[in-house]
Amino acid sequence: MTQSNPAAQTASQSASQAPASGYPIFNRADAAASDFNALNTVITRLLSGRRTIVPVQVKAVSGAGMNPVGTVDVQPMVHQQDASGRIMPHGVLYNVPYFRLQGGCRAVILDPMEGDIGLALIADRDIFNVKTARASAAPGSFRQQNMADALYIGGFLNGTPQEYLWFSGDGITLKTSGTVSIEAQNTHITGPVSIDGSLTVSQDATANGISLTQHTHPGVQPGSGITGTPQG
Repeated sequence: MTQSNPAAQTASQSASQAPASGYPIFNRADAAASDFNALNTVITRLLSGRRTIVPVQVKAVSGAGMNPVGTVDVQPMVHQQDASGRIMPHGVLYNVPYFRLQGGCRAVILDPMEGDIGLALIADRDIFNVKTARASAAPGSFRQQNMADALYIGGFLNGTPQEYLWFSGDGITLKTSGTVSIEAQNTHITGPVSIDGSLTVSQDATANGISLTQHTHPGVQPGSGITGTPQG
C-alpha cells in the first residue's frame, strides 16, 4: 500500500494555486475585481486608524503668560461618523502642548485663548514621558498614531483680530487697547517721530544738545519782555 506524503500534497497544492506568470495575483490581468476590492477594504481600514493632522478648537488654556510653554484642552471639530451615518462628537483632548515661537530664553509670547481654532498634530508614538520630563525619554506605552499624543499649533479659521502687529506694504502697524510697554537697556529710533497726544518723561530730555530741565534763556529783561530761545 502506498502512503500519501502530506508535505508533498501541500507543495503540490501550493504549486497549483501559484500564479502562472510568477507575479502576485493582483498584478495579473486576470485578477478578479473581488480580490482587489477585498484587499482595498483591508488597506483602507488599516489607514483609517492612522492620525496625522486634526482641526481642533481650544476649550481651556493652562500655563499662559510668563511661564514655561503651557498646554491646552482641545476638541476635534470633525465629528465621528459610523457606517450608518450616525454622527457623534469627539471628546476633549487634555494637556496638549501648544506652540510658542521661542529660541533659548527669547520668545514671542502669544498664548492661545478659549475658542481659538487650530490644528492638532498627532505624534506617531506615545509622548507622555517627554511632556512630563520636558526632555528626551522612552515612549510611555506601545500606542501609535493616537490623538492623546497631540501637539497644538494655532491660527487657523479664526475671525478678524482686534489687536495686532500688522506687516503690510505700507509699513508696520501695532494696535492694542491696552498699554505698550518697552523694557530695554537702550532704545534707539532712526527717523522722524510723530506723537499724537501727550508725552510724559520721568527724567530730563535733551534736544539738539539742550537740556529740557537745565537750560537757560538769554536776554531776560524786567517787564513784559520775552525771553530768547533756550541754550545749553
